[in-house]
Amino acid sequence: MIRKNVLLTASLLVLSGCASSPSDISPAMVDTSAYEKMTCEGLLMAANNEGVNLESVSKDQRSARNWDIALNILIIPGLGAMTGDSERQVAEAKGRVLAIQNEYGRRCDGS
Repeated sequence: MIRKNVLLTASLLVLSGCASSPSDISPAMVDTSAYEKMTCEGLLMAANNEGVNLESVSKDQRSARNWDIALNILIIPGLGAMTGDSERQVAEAKGRVLAIQNEYGRRCDGS
């Protein structure tokens, strides 16, 4: 019983110090006023550019998460929490992608 509790505590400590997976990060609220003035073609280009940006920051976040897990398991539990991550950038990029998609759907879908 004591071993189970120690193992459970150690597992929780390791996981609590890890960066979030990009898929677990919710989109942030972003200012949509710039998208309201864009043409439909401009929105498509912005969506493409923001998609590339989201993929890049998601890749950075996955890398940070992998490093956190490795540091927590192999070196010192909790050390992974000290490394940086890209959670804010992922959330903002997801928010921009969603805002662009919504604006495009509102004005440009079917035109």
